[in-house]
Amino acid sequence: MAELKNKPILVERVRLWWYPLALVPILALFYAGFTGILPTLFGLAGLFAFIFWVFSFGFAIYARVKRPPSEPRQ
Repeated sequence: MAELKNKPILVERVRLWWYPLALVPILALFYAGFTGILPTLFGLAGLFAFIFWVFSFGFAIYARVKRPPSEPRQ
């Protein structure tokens, strides 16, 4: 149990500017799949990726808001 408390944090800082950048290919895949440019299966994959993106963005916002306050310097 003690070794779980000393486990290092994998993500120290949340960078939100990656999220709109990742949304561009997801929406392109969704659009191409459902307009007939690509098979419909690609549109469903884009839909799955979009749902995954929404949850990931929500958790990133939560991590940014609920970050513990920094300790005052002495």
